[in-house]
Amino acid sequence: MNENENSYYNSEQLRKFQEHGVIIPDLSSVRIGREVAMKKFAAGSTLHPFVRINGPNTEIHAGANIGLFGPVTLDNSWIGENSVVGSLGAVTLKDTVVGPESIIGSGVAEQAVLLGKETTVNDFSTGYGFRIRKGSLYEEDASSAQHTDTKMTVLFPWTTLGSNINFCDVLLAGGTGPEPGYFSEVGSGTIHFNFSIRGDKATASLFGDVSSGVFLDQQRLFIGGNNSLLGPIQADFGAMTAADVRINGSFSAGLNFGHSLAKGKIDYDPRIFLGAMGIVRKQVNVLAELTALFHWYQQIRIACVAQTPQQKFIYESGLQMVELNHQERLSQLQRFVDAIDNSLRLALKTETVSKKEIAEQEHLLQCWPDIQNKLAAPASFELTAPNSLLNNIAEQQAQGKVVYTKLVQNLSQEGKQSGKKWLKSIAENVRNVFAEEIKKGK
Repeated sequence: MNENENSYYNSEQLRKFQEHGVIIPDLSSVRIGREVAMKKFAAGSTLHPFVRINGPNTEIHAGANIGLFGPVTLDNSWIGENSVVGSLGAVTLKDTVVGPESIIGSGVAEQAVLLGKETTVNDFSTGYGFRIRKGSLYEEDASSAQHTDTKMTVLFPWTTLGSNINFCDVLLAGGTGPEPGYFSEVGSGTIHFNFSIRGDKATASLFGDVSSGVFLDQQRLFIGGNNSLLGPIQADFGAMTAADVRINGSFSAGLNFGHSLAKGKIDYDPRIFLGAMGIVRKQVNVLAELTALFHWYQQIRIACVAQTPQQKFIYESGLQMVELNHQERLSQLQRFVDAIDNSLRLALKTETVSKKEIAEQEHLLQCWPDIQNKLAAPASFELTAPNSLLNNIAEQQAQGKVVYTKLVQNLSQEGKQSGKKWLKSIAENVRNVFAEEIKKGK
């Protein structure tokens, strides 16, 4: 046995895993790193041939089916009860949490969280060839089909991505159920363009919002196939787009046809920023919604809804993804603001930039350090959740209602309205920090 082989349990030791209740049909092809304690494997879990498991934080729960139709590598990843990993082929998961009942097709995920499935309407969580990157959070029954790519993306319950989609730096909410025609969806071939022509990523988009979206009672959004989505975008609940269109800015409920650009050419220097104040304001709005989501996770999911250590762990992992998204947005804003200084130097040499724009950019640079400092910690915007909402949740739990999506949907109107008001207040406080600091400096 070579040095590499010494880092894995041998066949005799793997038999102890079998005695522990782990199903391993072929001992010779399975590799489990010695740093992974046997107690992290629940009885009734199955490890198919060519499964490789490493990392002290790896944990596999009862009924989990690993490597069903292809080799699977797990590295510091947590697999919930009755989940299937590798339903369509090879899978690699690193620093990833997969909630109960998930069905993972084939692909790769790193530093991501899937909260799991609560219904059987949709028979998959991810399809073939998925790529789920850092900061991706798939809430209950959210899914992506073939050849999808997400990063710093939050998908609310039941939302789904079609095939051949790049959907990074986005929050998608909306919908009232898992049945077709009720959940928000993004058509195949759609791309969210999250790099601007300037090279920055102050481009995160909101499809729906947190304050109302978490209550699962809003109209769905429908993004048609082959859409070009030019971030930053703000889309209202109930918004739809036709297939094969170009969308930017904001769009409201109803069918939106987008627009095309006339053929031609203009003089343009991407180093000179225009509308900088508006861009920053839109990204602060994203921070505001993520801050509201932070407190929803902290005060509602973790403190109230979670009934077991496993459920609490999953929600805490989801909260970490929310924090990662918040940090990313603030970091990208800082990069954008840093570039404004150079933009100003160039703008002062040309007559193509208005005095108003130059003054706004100078003012933004002056105010930004204080704004950034005040927005840095979402926890600082804490407002206590209303008793009417908390009591309503407790009443349902006392009646045996523990499924998250059902519990939320069955909240009373009083509970929902008080909850929406609470989250909107948190988000508004974040937006007010920006508005007041800008106003203060004038």
